[in-house]
Amino acid sequence: MPHDHPLVLLVDNHADNREMYAEYLQLRGFRVIACSDSKASIEVARTSVPDIVLLELRMNGMNGIQVLNELRKDSALEHVPVVALTASVMTRERAAAAAAGFTELLPKPCFPEDLVKAINRIIASSRAADPSHDALRAAQAVVTHRRTPVPSNASTTSAEFPH
Repeated sequence: MPHDHPLVLLVDNHADNREMYAEYLQLRGFRVIACSDSKASIEVARTSVPDIVLLELRMNGMNGIQVLNELRKDSALEHVPVVALTASVMTRERAAAAAAGFTELLPKPCFPEDLVKAINRIIASSRAADPSHDALRAAQAVVTHRRTPVPSNASTTSAEFPH
């Protein structure tokens, strides 16, 4: 049974963006794990199995496309929607994001209410496409949560994932 409050993994190296979007999403009933490090975000995704990933394209270390490629290698994450939430909206960057396989690209600044609408639409579409994966991801999250703590450079507001 899917959790009543979808889990969002928010990956952005800008603290102001992370804090603003995370706070708004929490107020709207989402559970949020915010991560500033692109490499750590891969492990966070593996241990938490989010309902959706919001990923900045321009990150320090690995860029968003490289992170997406790593996420898609994991069978537990291959169907998780990954949205590029980015200020990188040049035609070339949009084409690269589409070719990489992002579910969608949302330009920043993105009004928080528009972000919520997009997240709800994308999650609903994902669940409709494969309703069985919710139960599988929930079971995987329980198993992986018991094995691996969330890295110290990720923050969370969910009681399920302590600091």
